[in-house]
Amino acid sequence: MSAYYFFSCAIYGAMLPYWVLWMRDQGYSTVQIGGVTSAQILMTVAGTYFFGYLSDKTGKPLMLVRTGVMIALAIFAAVFWVAENYLGVVMVLAGSSFFWQGINAQFEVITLRHLGRFKDNYSLVRLVGSVGFVLSVWATGHLLEIIDIGYLPVLLLGLMMLLLITAWINYGGHIQPGHDASLTIRGHLKQPVVLVTIAIFFLSNLSHGSYYGFFSLFLEERGYSQGQIGNLWSVAVVFELMMFAVMPMMLRYISYTRILMISLTLTVVRWAVMASEPSTWWALAFIQLLHGFTFSWVHSVGILMFKQLFPDALEGRGQALFAGGCAAAGQAVGIAGAGYLWNWGAGLTFAISAACALVALALTLLLTPLSPQPAKHSVPG
Repeated sequence: MSAYYFFSCAIYGAMLPYWVLWMRDQGYSTVQIGGVTSAQILMTVAGTYFFGYLSDKTGKPLMLVRTGVMIALAIFAAVFWVAENYLGVVMVLAGSSFFWQGINAQFEVITLRHLGRFKDNYSLVRLVGSVGFVLSVWATGHLLEIIDIGYLPVLLLGLMMLLLITAWINYGGHIQPGHDASLTIRGHLKQPVVLVTIAIFFLSNLSHGSYYGFFSLFLEERGYSQGQIGNLWSVAVVFELMMFAVMPMMLRYISYTRILMISLTLTVVRWAVMASEPSTWWALAFIQLLHGFTFSWVHSVGILMFKQLFPDALEGRGQALFAGGCAAAGQAVGIAGAGYLWNWGAGLTFAISAACALVALALTLLLTPLSPQPAKHSVPG
């Protein structure tokens, strides 16, 4: 399981900080960059729910993971023929994301089923992915100081091949489909606590859109080299690793809701500092240190809360809703908005990100505190 997380996150590490620079090198504008990234994430949303539905109906998430990665690899290979065609780049990125990123939520289902009653240790498995991310960010940044950034798609294709190999060597995660017909997705979505929870994680991810989409460009515009950009991204992920590692211990003493409150408060602080447009390395490093709280803790709690809210026959679609409807859709809206706002200034863009995080924090106050060890198959109210 850990190897799959490693290479899946390594792909993100090679793409997230540098794909925007690759597109800039191809001559695309910030609006076009935002458009491509948003199309990629929106197709992730569609793919995530599509595979979530199939997973719940078939009970075979691993088979779907293998198939999805294989098709994504074939689609992404076409980028070499369409690099100078904007519509072609949109289609390749969106198409490959539907399968590659759209299937990732089902690997979360596989992991949680393997962990069973030890699901609070999820973050210890997931942190291996962060190791892959930080190594990929660091290595790619320094590699691109030696070779032309035009070779970035070659690197990504190689990482996708390794991801496919790890998908084939994994096992398990199957259940008998449809064993609890009384559970319906519509019934769950009518519950106020579910709607509030979805809104919180959507807004939290939306607030990260400007960061994921344009932080590298922010640094490049201030004279940072690609190696330095990679180092700053690495700072974020090193602290992300630390926060994943301590999460099981935190869950023994602090409820899901309180962890969210702490994380979202620091998210507001993080984007407020970015709104001041800092340029010194130390100020930027401080912002990156907060990533452990604003991503690691929020992500871990989100996985566990959606596991609790969507049990048994709804598990695949529950994780799909978190990964697609909250994470991917929130980031898509955030990146697209940042693409249009960027010409008005990075300060305004990140100020709006801080406001979104503040609304998410306010909504968290509406949640009934959730126990770190929720009752089996219960839905918090």
